[in-house]
Formats: sequence, structure tokens, C-alpha cells
Amino acid sequence: NTTTPNTTLTINGLSFYTLYFFNVSVVTGEGTSPFADPIGQRTSEDAPSPPLNVMAYNISSTLFMVSWQPPQTPNGIIRGYQVNYFASGGPIETMETTSTSTLLTGLSSHTTYTIFVRARTVVLGSSSTLVMTNTNEDGSCNSNQFLCKNGRCI
Repeated sequence: NTTTPNTTLTINGLSFYTLYFFNVSVVTGEGTSPFADPIGQRTSEDAPSPPLNVMAYNISSTLFMVSWQPPQTPNGIIRGYQVNYFASGGPIETMETTSTSTLLTGLSSHTTYTIFVRARTVVLGSSSTLVMTNTNEDGSCNSNQFLCKNGRCI
């Protein structure tokens, strides 16, 4: 309960993308009116927390399967994911997807890649844990599918 002599009130410390209900009553020298019907208002979206459990499966000399779980704190509607990857010393490549897995194709053989994922609401969130894994040598296929999780290969 808050009392103010003003006709507006700022409420701080609310959570992002949360529905709050408010109702008001008028206090005068003659008493207090009944409360008005509650009015719902959702707070704004913000950047989500990082995606969880990013894993990279080495499929072949030029192909990775990358998967992850949605952020623990979405802070809004997850509209998609940005998958970033690069070879040591190379430029960061970026692709967008709406699913929680994707194929990275056209990679260089026998090369170490670093991969990280970011979720997006109306704001792009922070990066997941970095995952590093290698493509196979030219022409080879990995029948055991190397699994990398949280920067460690299993």
C-alpha cells in the first residue's frame, strides 16, 4: 500500500516482463473510497540470461551440430538465438535461428572452433559459456560424434 498526494506514482524494483495488477482508492477528509477494479500492466522486456548447456557435436570435417537449452531467465519472449563461431585468429561468423539447435556448415577441416550462443528478446542477451571443439581431418567422418559441453570434450 502506498499513499501519495499526486495523481501519478513511480514504482521501482519490478521484475522484467512480469504482469502486475494495480488498483487505486481516493482518500479525502471525508474518508476513503472503495478500491477501483484492478488494472493489469506488464513490465518491459529486457535482455535474457545466457542460453544453458551449449553442446557441439563434431559430425564431419566441415560440420558441427550445436544445441543448447533456453535461458533460465528469459526476461520476455525469446524471439531467436544468435550462434557465433570462429576459428583461432579468424573473424566471428554469426547465424540466427529460432530453434535450440543448428548445423554449422562450411567449416575448415582439422580446425579448432570456439562457439557461443546468445538469446534475443527485443534485446540481445549475453553470451553463453564458450565451447571449443575440432573438426575432423579432410574426408573423415566421426562415427562416435565427439561431444563438447561447457568447454570440455567428453
